[in-house]
Formats: sequence, structure tokens, C-alpha cells
Amino acid sequence: MATAREIARRPPRLGLERPGLVWLGGEQLPLERRNGRRSVATLDDRRLLVSGSSDQAPAAVVRWYRREARRRIESVLAREAERLGLEYRSLGIRDPRTRWGSCSRKGHPSFSWRLAAAPPEILEYVVVHELCHLREPSHQKPFWRLLETAQPDWQEQARWLRQHGQELHDYDPGRVLPT
Repeated sequence: MATAREIARRPPRLGLERPGLVWLGGEQLPLERRNGRRSVATLDDRRLLVSGSSDQAPAAVVRWYRREARRRIESVLAREAERLGLEYRSLGIRDPRTRWGSCSRKGHPSFSWRLAAAPPEILEYVVVHELCHLREPSHQKPFWRLLETAQPDWQEQARWLRQHGQELHDYDPGRVLPT
């Protein structure tokens, strides 16, 4: 298995750093700058329109990603919780530097906004993984058995995260904004 240092030295493979593009659900979308005083990012006809000054526009893109992450994760979370017969209390969208999600013992799952950029099956895997922690809080054998039952192909998604996760964690949408 690759060490953290080896993973950090890997060249980017996903292309997240390409200027003028953002990623949503594993797909590239063009990014266009617009004139405007307010820093706002909105999705319009499969392109992200960003207005505001060059120093405020990156924050607008991150706010947009957080909204998209909440919308997408909320949908998967509700569907999968119902399918698995589990209940959660609230959803948090955060910016953790080393995790994709977490779940408190009191039923509060929390996820990285960067999952909005990942392919849908990766987002779904992380959601199901965290939901399983509602029943099995640790990563002991009972947890992995539960995850295997809930999501039989979880190892494929976990492999994708091991290969591309560092690049996704390092993703800074402010660096891809056109001037």
C-alpha cells in the first residue's frame, strides 16, 4: 500500500486544476466570469457563472460547492437512511482536510463539500459508510460486515478514493477561475 508521502507526490490525474473548469458529480463544467458587484456563483445551462471581484469570486465558488454538496448529499442520505432503516438527526457540510465524512454517536453525519466534485457513486459510498456508523460506531469487523451488506461494491469506491482522494482534498476552485 502506498504511503501518504508517495500519494502526495503523485501527479494529478483527475484534471481538477484545469483553468476555466469546475467539477460536479465527476464531470467537467465550464466556468465563466461575469461582471457584477456581488460575488455569486450560479449554475446555468451546465456552466458555472461567477461574478464578483477576483478576490471574492473564489469564496463564491466554494459557497456554491457547499450548496451543491448539501443538496446532493441530503438526497442520498435520506434515500439510503430509509433503505437501511437508519435515522440521523442533522447533516453537516464542512471542509475537513483528511476525511470525507464523519458521524457522531448522536446521529449527526458530516461530509466534505469536495464530495460534490466526485463521481456520484463515490459520494454515495461515503454517505452509506457514515450511515453504517449509526449502527456500528467503530471500524471493527461488525462495521465492515454491515457495510458489505449495505453496499457490496464499496471496495471499488474505496479504491477510487485511495487513488484520487488526495487530489480531491487539495482541490482549490479559486485556482481555476479565469481572470
